[in-house]
Amino acid sequence: MSTHVFTAQDASGRRCRIQVHRGNEEDAAHGDHPGTPTYVLEDGSRVRRIDNDTFLVVGTGAYVTRVVD
Repeated sequence: MSTHVFTAQDASGRRCRIQVHRGNEEDAAHGDHPGTPTYVLEDGSRVRRIDNDTFLVVGTGAYVTRVVD
């Protein structure tokens, strides 16, 4: 498994870190396809990728946008 971390920001300017997990065998147990990247906030909340720079926090419905550190 490989992990990549980047920073995103919501509409109010609050920043968060998103972890991208690739190749996680546990994801297959949760119904995700093995090898498909999964996106997770620092607190463990799932995030769905909308496009290259936009993500939806599944639990809250909030959108966050990738920013350069």
